[in-house]
Amino acid sequence: MFLILLCTFIVLLAVQLTLKELRFHRKYGHIPGPTGLPIIGNMHQVNRLHPWISFSDWAKDFGPLMKVNFLGQVVVLCNTYATVKEMLDTRGKEFGGRERGYRSQMVTKSSGFMRMDVQDPNWRRSRGLLHSSVKAFGPGLSRIEHYAQQMSEEFVQCFKSCNGEAVDPLSSLYDTSLGMVSLMIYERKLDSISEIFQSIKAMTSLTNEAFHVGKDGAQLDHFPWLRFFGNQTFQNLKIAKKHVFKTWNWYKNEIAPMEDSELDDSLGKPYMKVIRDYNNKCSPEERISDMNMMGNGAHVTFAGVLTTTTTLYQLILVVLHYPETQKKMTKEINEVIGSRMPTLDDRNRMPYTNAVITEIMRFSSVAPLGIAHRAVVDTDILGTKIPKDTYVMPNMYLVHYDKEVFGDPEIFRPERYLDKKGELLPADDEIWRHTIPFGLGPRICAGMMFAQYRLFLWVCILYQRFEIVADPEHPLPPCDIKSTELKGLTLMSKSYKAKFLPRD
Repeated sequence: MFLILLCTFIVLLAVQLTLKELRFHRKYGHIPGPTGLPIIGNMHQVNRLHPWISFSDWAKDFGPLMKVNFLGQVVVLCNTYATVKEMLDTRGKEFGGRERGYRSQMVTKSSGFMRMDVQDPNWRRSRGLLHSSVKAFGPGLSRIEHYAQQMSEEFVQCFKSCNGEAVDPLSSLYDTSLGMVSLMIYERKLDSISEIFQSIKAMTSLTNEAFHVGKDGAQLDHFPWLRFFGNQTFQNLKIAKKHVFKTWNWYKNEIAPMEDSELDDSLGKPYMKVIRDYNNKCSPEERISDMNMMGNGAHVTFAGVLTTTTTLYQLILVVLHYPETQKKMTKEINEVIGSRMPTLDDRNRMPYTNAVITEIMRFSSVAPLGIAHRAVVDTDILGTKIPKDTYVMPNMYLVHYDKEVFGDPEIFRPERYLDKKGELLPADDEIWRHTIPFGLGPRICAGMMFAQYRLFLWVCILYQRFEIVADPEHPLPPCDIKSTELKGLTLMSKSYKAKFLPRD
C-alpha cells in the first residue's frame, strides 16, 4: 500500500512539474537565458557574493535581455543602456510596480516601510513632497548646504583626534551621513550614542542585510513557512520593524508637538513637517496616513544613508590607489576655495572634483543591479514581450562598464568626463547619458540632488582639511569592482585603514 501511495505521489509530482515547466516555457520561452534545473532554476549557478558578475557573464551569450529563474520566480535582466532606458524611462509607468515577495510584504504591512508603488496615489504624493523638501533651489538648497557643512565637523574632529594613526573611516562616515539625514527629515541633530540614533542605525543595518540580493533572505520569499523554523532574515525584519515604530513614536511624541513653535524654517522645512503641513491643508481623501509617514521617514533614512556612505568610503579607497587624483583635486580645491568653507556655488568652478565624484559613482556602481521593478501590464522592451507581473532589473554594472562607450571602464579616470580644456563635457554627451547611478524615469532616485550636493561638499572638506595616505602596516585591499562584495543591497570594498593627516 505504501509503495502504491509513493508511486502515486511521484507521478503526481512529475505531472505538476511538467505542467509548470510547460507554463513557464509558454510565458517566457521567447526570452533567452541560462538553462537551470527543475524547481531551483538557476539558483545554484549564481555567485552569491558577486551575483552581478554571474549575470554579466551570461549576458555575453544571451544578449540585451535575459531571463534568470530563481526557484520558479523569473527575473528579466536589462543588460544594455537601450533596454535599461526603455524599461526605466520610456515605459517607466508600465514597469512601476513594486516587489511582492514575502520580505517586502512583511516589512511594508502596518509600517509602510519600503513601500514603492507608482500605482499608489498616496505613495506618489509622498514622493512629490520629498522632492519639494530636498529641491535643488531656494530654501531646500540652503538646508542641504548648511547641514552638510555642520555635519562635516563630525568626521573632521574624529579624524583629527586620531593624531595621524591609521583608522577605518567607515563608522565615522556612516554616523555623519545618518546624522545629516535625520536633520533633513526630522530637524534634529542626534547624538551618535543616543538610544534613538542607535535604533535608526540598527534599522538600516538589519534591513540592508535582510534584502541581500545573493544570500538566503530570498528563500523567505519562496518559502514563507521558513519563518517558523528560526529563519534569520525573518528575525532581522521583525527587529527592524520594531525600530521603525520606535523612531516614529519618538517623532510623534517628542518632535512633532514642538515643530510649530521651535522650528526655524528660514532654511526650509524638514520632510516630516512638509507632510504635516500638507495634511493640514488637503482633503481627508488625499491625506497621507501616519503609517505612510512612518514608512517614508524610515525609507528615506535607509536609502539616504546607505548609498552615500558606501560611495564616499569607496572614493577614499580608490583615490588612495590613484594618488595623482588627490593631487589634482587638492590643487583645484586650493585654487577655488582656499581655506574657507566650501559652498555649493563652488561646484560650477570645479570641473575636476565634479568629474572625480561622477567617475566614482560609475566606477564603483554601488548598486550594480539597481532595484527590481514589476510590470503592471503586459508590455514589451524593444519589441520583446514582457508579461504582466514579471520582475525586471537594470544591470547597471554592464551599462557603466560598456567598453564601446567608456573605452577603458576598468580604469578609474575622471578625465573621461572632461574636454581638452579641462571643462566638463556637455550633458548630452554619450559618456554622461550612460552614467546613470540614480536611475532614470519616474522612479529616478528622489534624493539625487541631495546625494550629489552632500558628496560634493564632503569630498571638498575632506581633501581640503586632510592629506589622506595609505599606511604601510595596513595594506590596502584592491579597489576594482570585482574585488568588492555585495553587502546587502550595495557593493562595499573590503575594510581598510588610512591616515588622515591634517593640512593645517
